[in-house]
Amino acid sequence: MAEFYLVPKRLARAAPALGRMTQKLEACCVGLVFRLLGRLSPERAASLAAAVFRCLGPFSNKAKAVKRNLRVIHPEAGERHIRQMCRQTFGYLGVATAELVKLPQIWRERKQRIEFEVSPAARSHLQPGRANVFVTAHVGAWQLTNLIFRQYGMTNSTVYAAESNAFLQPHLQRLRTSFGTKLIASEEGIRPLYRELSAGNSIGLATDTRLDSGQPIPFFGVDAYTNISAARLALKTGAALIPVRAGRLEPGRFFIRVHDPIDNPDPEADIRSQAIAMTTLVNRHFEQWIREAPEQWMCLKRRWPKDCSSRPRRGGA
Repeated sequence: MAEFYLVPKRLARAAPALGRMTQKLEACCVGLVFRLLGRLSPERAASLAAAVFRCLGPFSNKAKAVKRNLRVIHPEAGERHIRQMCRQTFGYLGVATAELVKLPQIWRERKQRIEFEVSPAARSHLQPGRANVFVTAHVGAWQLTNLIFRQYGMTNSTVYAAESNAFLQPHLQRLRTSFGTKLIASEEGIRPLYRELSAGNSIGLATDTRLDSGQPIPFFGVDAYTNISAARLALKTGAALIPVRAGRLEPGRFFIRVHDPIDNPDPEADIRSQAIAMTTLVNRHFEQWIREAPEQWMCLKRRWPKDCSSRPRRGGA
C-alpha cells in the first residue's frame, strides 16, 4: 500500500512528525474498516468497500498514476472516460480489500464460490513436490490466485513487499497468513526463492508493476522496465513458468484459471535473452487480461516512463 494517502507525500516527508501522525491515523482507519468488513458477507463487504473507495480514491495522490496508466492502455479515450475508469479502479480496489478480509470465508465456501479452471498442459504440474513459478498480475481478484496451491495440496511461497507505513504492517500480515502460504519479504532477494524451488516447492510472483532495475520489454506497445526474475528462476531450476489468473464472475463468485506453461522460444540463446523472451510472452497474457477489464487493473504507481506518450508504439499495442 502507499506510504501516505491523507496528505501529500512531500509535505509529510518535510514534516516527519506530521508524517508519523498521518500514518498512525491511516492505520487506525484501515483497522476499523477491516473489522467492519469482517462482520459482513463477502457480497455486502465488497459493495460497501467499493462505494467508499470510489468516493475517496479519485482525490488521493494515487489518482494521477492510475490515470497516466489508463491513458497508455487506451490512448484513444477522452479525459472524461479516463476519469470514469479511474473512479471505477478505486471502486475495485475497495472490492479487492474486502476480498482480502473475507478470504478465509471464501475458501471455506469454495464449492459455491470458486470455479477452478486448469489447462490440460498445466494439470500435470499441479501436484505436491513439483516446483513451479506461478506468475500473475494485479488484475481482478488476483489475491485469490494463492488458493490454487491449497486446492491441489502444493507447498508454495509468495513474495510480498513490506509496507511503507509500518503501522499498517500488523493488520496486513494477519490477513496475508490467510493464504496458507509461506511469506518471503521482497528485500530478502532471490536466494530464498531458489531454495524453495530446489526443495520441490512452488512460488508465486506478481510481475506486472514497474521495476526500475528490470529490463525494457514492450507492454501495450511501449517499452516498460519489467521484472524478469520469474523467468530466470524457472530457467535456472527447471521449474515450469505458469501464468495464473483470478477474476470475478459475479458478486461473491470467482474463477481461478491456470494457463499453459510458458514455452522457451529461444533455448539456444543466453539465459538473459531467454528470460526476456519468456517474460515478453507473460506480458502478452497480462495485456489480454487488462484489456478485458482495464478498470480492474490495480496498478497504483506509474508503470511506463513519464514521456512514453511521445514514443512510438511497438507490437502488442
